[in-house]
Amino acid sequence: MSLKSSFAIVLRTLRTRRKISQRDFGDTSRTFLSKLEGARSSLTLDKLEQVSHRLELSSLTLLTLTLSQESGRTAAELIDDVRSEIERLERDGDVPVLEQAARQSCIPLAS
Repeated sequence: MSLKSSFAIVLRTLRTRRKISQRDFGDTSRTFLSKLEGARSSLTLDKLEQVSHRLELSSLTLLTLTLSQESGRTAAELIDDVRSEIERLERDGDVPVLEQAARQSCIPLAS
């Protein structure tokens, strides 16, 4: 299953279970939501944040659920993998380097 299809299933299921209409997404057009739920469009990171916020989830949770749907692995298994990867990055010293790069970047990290 493609990521677009997996995201479509997760979005449509969560939206309908929470009884949120497409109109209730405010900054996101109904046409775009329809395309997302039909696996005919992809998200930008900014739109991911908006959709996640409206669903009252973190972007990481929404992505994890999508990747779980796509891979057939549980969300808990994927989170365990992420935890291991982050621990390895910390051991290798990559996390401080990323933090330093973020501080030196001229790109704002948060809006």
